Amino acid sequence: MGNLKRRDAVKQLAGLAILGTGGVLARSAAAQQGNQQRKAPQDPILKTAVASPQAFMLSEPVSFTVEGDGRSRDLIVTSSVNEDGKQIPVRVPSGTMRVFRADASVDDFTQQGGVYWKFYNTSGKVQLSTPGAIVMIVREGNDTVRCYEMTIDLRC
Repeated sequence: MGNLKRRDAVKQLAGLAILGTGGVLARSAAAQQGNQQRKAPQDPILKTAVASPQAFMLSEPVSFTVEGDGRSRDLIVTSSVNEDGKQIPVRVPSGTMRVFRADASVDDFTQQGGVYWKFYNTSGKVQLSTPGAIVMIVREGNDTVRCYEMTIDLRC
């Protein structure tokens, strides 16, 4: 290397810089892919149900009514989990529909398919047939609430 010209040294240095940048970019891409994999939902069926409820069949509804100052307050489902498996309350305003997974790990009632809810000063519960089911809850304008269990529609 005693006879290395300046031009050749610059070329070699540029080549090393490009190789180094490629390594950094590869590590950065691998890190981003790892972050995306960690952020992927643990419940892809629930994610599909939220995004495309038309791909699911609905059971016969279980209905109840809420009483009081109905239209100005949200019904809150307290025994529900999100796509990542975290317990999170589901707010259901009047005239809306929500999809969630029932949390079967709260107590004996939820292990048998039960779901707890709150409305203003009232607490209640509704019994579904499948523990941990994906549930579509529809709150009508007259404060009738209908709960449907959702299953994937595999018919042709």
